[in-house]
Amino acid sequence: MTNAGFADLPGQPGAGPDAADGGSGPMPYVCQSCGAGYGDADLRWRCDCGGILDFRMPAARVADFRPAASGVWRYASLLPRAAVAARISIGEHATPLVLSERLGVLLKLDHLMPSGSYKDRGAAVLASRLSGLGVREIVLDSSGNAGAAMSTYCAAAGIAATVFVPAGNSPMKLAQSVALGARLRPVPGPRRAATEAAREAAADSFYASHNWSPDFGAGLATLALEIWEQLGGRAPSAVLAPCGNGGIVLGLATGFDALLRGGLIERLPRLVAVQSAAFGSVADALARGLDQPERLSAGAGTIAEGIACELPVRGAQVLAAIRASDGAAITVTDREITDAALALAASGFYAEPTGAVGYAGLRALRGKDGTSALLGESPVVIISGSGLKSGRALADLRDPSWWPAGS
Repeated sequence: MTNAGFADLPGQPGAGPDAADGGSGPMPYVCQSCGAGYGDADLRWRCDCGGILDFRMPAARVADFRPAASGVWRYASLLPRAAVAARISIGEHATPLVLSERLGVLLKLDHLMPSGSYKDRGAAVLASRLSGLGVREIVLDSSGNAGAAMSTYCAAAGIAATVFVPAGNSPMKLAQSVALGARLRPVPGPRRAATEAAREAAADSFYASHNWSPDFGAGLATLALEIWEQLGGRAPSAVLAPCGNGGIVLGLATGFDALLRGGLIERLPRLVAVQSAAFGSVADALARGLDQPERLSAGAGTIAEGIACELPVRGAQVLAAIRASDGAAITVTDREITDAALALAASGFYAEPTGAVGYAGLRALRGKDGTSALLGESPVVIISGSGLKSGRALADLRDPSWWPAGS
């Protein structure tokens, strides 16, 4: 296997701005519903009308990439404004883009981020914004990884975090937040129950939702920028990623759109959202030609708990991003997900079941002949979460008898 590094890029990297500013002008935040704009000194998670806020990312220019930096803050000039003194960084460097010859695909190893998932990209940006604007206490809801990422970066920033989580989710993820100093609030019932509880608690705190926050979403766009650099200044033919609320899909769309507007790519790569068959609202809406997903659940859980989402907050955006890229949304079964996770592990890549969903989608699309016209010649699969978050789950799937009886 080979690791794609940062090759020579088109254009000459300059010193660029110090990136104390970032942003894209006086009103970098815009409401999807009413069109209202907000400045970067006005920290908020939604518009006054209740609508979703988007961050307007500037067009990408190589000269603005910070040559001495790696990872999220290399692209600070494209991100929401965060003063250098307030910027939180704990080593979220560029994750490897590795060609696995055995699996026949490029893997973007975002499970190697500090907290073990791609969500560190968004957490680094949001926690920095919170710190810079003097927020000292937050609440959020999470299936596990966002809570762990925000707990990690809030710990580094000295911000108190309370995380509302589904009571039945992976204890390894929940333990991670507790160990980092967050207050954990398990909530019985489906994923949306944790959201409702967090929203109620936010009356006395700041709601740092990874699904609503435009700052968190902007941080996820750095995934696309890294892939572009690691491929030597070109876009892949397609990118496959797990999709619950669709954060990775939207982050990729935002980053590749910035590259397109900056003239650094000629076309968008196809975005392929891969969902659990138990929670396939995006795939269903795309197949039916809908502009907005409808609440959809098979009434059962999924081993890919990180994408157990009945109705994405930004569902209309996710659909629009997939269509703009001429991409697709598909579903995979729990059996396909576990088979993919074990196949990755057998090749040395230890991903939690949710983190293996993109690879499950690749296997499903390639089918029996090993090819797919949709994927093209250079697809990239996002590995989004570490297998260390799964506890014994993957080992038990491999060999149920491995643990001593009675232990």
